[in-house]
Amino acid sequence: MVSKEEVLKYTEDLKFLTGLSSNDLEILKKYKDIALQWTDDLVKSFYDILFSYEPTASIFREGEREERENTLKDWYRRLFEEINSDFWIWQWYVGIVHIKRKVYNRYMLGMLSRIQQMFLDKAVQNLPIEEALELYRAFKKATDVIAGVIAEGYHLTYVESLQTVAGVDKQFVGKIMKLHLDKAMKEFHK
Repeated sequence: MVSKEEVLKYTEDLKFLTGLSSNDLEILKKYKDIALQWTDDLVKSFYDILFSYEPTASIFREGEREERENTLKDWYRRLFEEINSDFWIWQWYVGIVHIKRKVYNRYMLGMLSRIQQMFLDKAVQNLPIEEALELYRAFKKATDVIAGVIAEGYHLTYVESLQTVAGVDKQFVGKIMKLHLDKAMKEFHK
């Protein structure tokens, strides 16, 4: 199983590669009051999209929307507060929950892109352009790291689960994967 220390190492990789800095986190805190005013609109739009598309609507249980909206509101609020190691560990956990709920990475990445787009619209509508872009860049970097952490958590936990359930040695899985990947690469490189 991946340790919390490994999760934080993966997060550091993502922070470096996206350029997310402590300055970006300070920018998010600076605009907290205005950004939190957009919470209800962003969350409603987010779930309107999910519930209007059959493949994502089918993930939810009857009457679950309010609970999921509250979870997203909490996630959004925390983006503008203290993003720390506990926050990143939580994002890893989200990846694990997504496996259980069959929220595929394509759904998560698509909807995170939608949130980013909606956030940019709100920022441009409510702030001078330089401030809107500064805030959006910080938000984009933070949410890109979140996407990476969730996707990595999904992927690694999925592979680990298969190895554990099948009782297969990690090196053996690596050899089988290489053979399969070679075959897949030939198929897509025609």
